[in-house]
Amino acid sequence: MKWDSIKSRLLVMTTLCVLGMGLMTINQQYYGKKLRALNDHNVALHQLQRDLLQLRRHEKDFLLRRDEHYLALFDAQKIQFVAAISTLNDVIKQYELSQSLISDIAVNTEHYAQGFKQLVMQLTEAGLSSRLGISGELYSISAQLGKSMDTADPAIADKLTRLKYLVLDYQLTLDPQYPDEMLLMIEDLVRTKGLSTETIVLLERFKDRIHRYGSIKKRIGITESSGLRGEFRDKAHQVEADLEALDNALQPILQAHREQATWYSTAIAVLTSVALILLLIKSFVTFHRSFANFVLFFYRCKRQYQRIDPRSLGFSEFRSLAALANEMVESRREIERRLANLESGTGQAKGAITTD
Repeated sequence: MKWDSIKSRLLVMTTLCVLGMGLMTINQQYYGKKLRALNDHNVALHQLQRDLLQLRRHEKDFLLRRDEHYLALFDAQKIQFVAAISTLNDVIKQYELSQSLISDIAVNTEHYAQGFKQLVMQLTEAGLSSRLGISGELYSISAQLGKSMDTADPAIADKLTRLKYLVLDYQLTLDPQYPDEMLLMIEDLVRTKGLSTETIVLLERFKDRIHRYGSIKKRIGITESSGLRGEFRDKAHQVEADLEALDNALQPILQAHREQATWYSTAIAVLTSVALILLLIKSFVTFHRSFANFVLFFYRCKRQYQRIDPRSLGFSEFRSLAALANEMVESRREIERRLANLESGTGQAKGAITTD
């Protein structure tokens, strides 16, 4: 097959189209696989963020309702969350990101869970309800002191009643002035004559429990941002910040791969199109020149015999036609020459006969 033929040009254009489409398909498959993997990691990261929100929800449900059922949910969710963190190790290694992005999440999650467990232990000791823990003991002592009021002097009964209400107010408001006031009142009652030994023992127990209850509440935190509540919530916020940092690290990689895939696809399409357009233009110019030469050749042949130069034609098919046209011209010229010779010979013969 001649490479300067129309057939070869068509074959080259077909090859360029197939090659361009093939390269675009390979490029889409290659970067599509990478983008799918990155997108899966991105989805896993967002799922981690949702898992953390669910973990925080179980935490808040427990603190609001003081129901141990939410502790079980918290533990199960925490195990799921920690297991999901390890699935992101591959993307960290693959794209050479800082290993601390994962380790910080794991460490701060563990600190957050430990802080919450310490808070739960303190809350359990203080009492998850008014009948449990130290709150239950204070309630029980208050009830026993209430029985003592029936046989006590009116002044002592008033103080015991006041003490009972101060405890309730303190449990509701956690106002730091109430413990001091209650301790002073208990010391005053203990020094009062006429109290039974049992009542004094109850007051001493009451004093000890009030002191312990106050210490636990301070350790837990009087406000949302103090004590254990503030510490473990700071860790929770740190985990959220770590997840956000990992997301911020992944997004540029994802965007870069998208842009790279688009750039390569565009480059392949542009190069293929330019090559096809140039080949089409060259083929059109060659065809037009060859066709014009043939038209001019036939036009001139009406007036005089001429040969067409095959070298002036671009495609081998036109050169073959030019060779046939030249042969046709030579054949016609030879036939006309013979006819001319025959006519000349016939004229001479007729002249000789007339002379005779």
